[in-house]
Amino acid sequence: MGPVGVEVTVRSFISVEIAPRFATFLSVGVNFGMRLVKLVMISLFAAMACLAAIGDARAQPADVEERVTRFLPIEGKQVPLPDGTWIVAGRSPPGAPTALVSVVLVRLDASRVDAAIVIQTNRLNSRVAWSRAALCEGVGLYFARTRYASEHDESCAYAAYVSTGLGAGPGIDPAWRQATRVAATRGWNLPDIWVDVAYRITDRRDALHLRYLFDPIGKTGPGAAMLARAHVQSLGDWAMAHWDRVDSGFRNRLPIDGPPGMTDWGRSAAAATPVAQAEPDSAASGQLGHLGVKMLTYRVFGTLTDLTVNYLWLGSLPSASGLAVVGGIASSSLYFVHELVWSRFEQPADRVGTVPGIGYEGPPPVPGAR
Repeated sequence: MGPVGVEVTVRSFISVEIAPRFATFLSVGVNFGMRLVKLVMISLFAAMACLAAIGDARAQPADVEERVTRFLPIEGKQVPLPDGTWIVAGRSPPGAPTALVSVVLVRLDASRVDAAIVIQTNRLNSRVAWSRAALCEGVGLYFARTRYASEHDESCAYAAYVSTGLGAGPGIDPAWRQATRVAATRGWNLPDIWVDVAYRITDRRDALHLRYLFDPIGKTGPGAAMLARAHVQSLGDWAMAHWDRVDSGFRNRLPIDGPPGMTDWGRSAAAATPVAQAEPDSAASGQLGHLGVKMLTYRVFGTLTDLTVNYLWLGSLPSASGLAVVGGIASSSLYFVHELVWSRFEQPADRVGTVPGIGYEGPPPVPGAR
């Protein structure tokens, strides 16, 4: 058989034997792929529906006079609570147009409110841009410290003197106004003088401002204005000891079961027992150090992967190294441009300036001053 006959035989074999089988295989593969795509899409939609339902459940505001312990879920976050049973005494109106959500919790000792918590956060799935917390850099407070602060991220804490009788203007949080009305109706004795430990944590998506208020009766000096030195120290220790737990709640990572994990400053101060303090160095490194390490390790592993693939393909280490370095610089630059372009089209963030307060909050008054 000559070359022409061989060619004819091969073509005939391909057209008769190979082509139909390949077409059948291709058809089966396409059908299988389409079914797989449909299954994936159905699974994604089901997962999104479940996540939306969970998010809606977590976003539901607590009812007034509802009792909670351990932590309060709010707008996709968790607020850790000191020991005891806490009563929801006030919250911002559900239909309020502002992006700020407020809830006030109180704890009773007989008919006296011995502690309260004022929670202010953004609505779930809203973009926020909160201004810096000025009191975190305040002078004359019991305590003030900043872990990190940038244009989009902040984590700081402070402890201050609070007088709810020194401020009743429009800057009062509506949830606190409702709490005072509920307390008056129920016959609860709500103090006018407090000391508070406050935390402000923000990132690109969420913001949270917490005020843990404690009744300082029995711990103050002359005029119920100045804390004793030991109690001032214990207030700062309490703030440092529970900072990480507040941060975990901000990221919705508190365990559902287990002990509360927050001591009570009022009771620990009254008992003159020291509060276990977090390690300052680990706290100072905080989120920025963690993110920096993750970014560095990701870039190192990415460059090593590029280097390995380039070397296996080219067989030249200098050429592979050059391509890996150039690729790393180019991908980082393109990512920056990508983020810059997207920022032009994203929905503008809701601007929140100074969050409403509950009265005067700041340095304690000087004894004898008028």
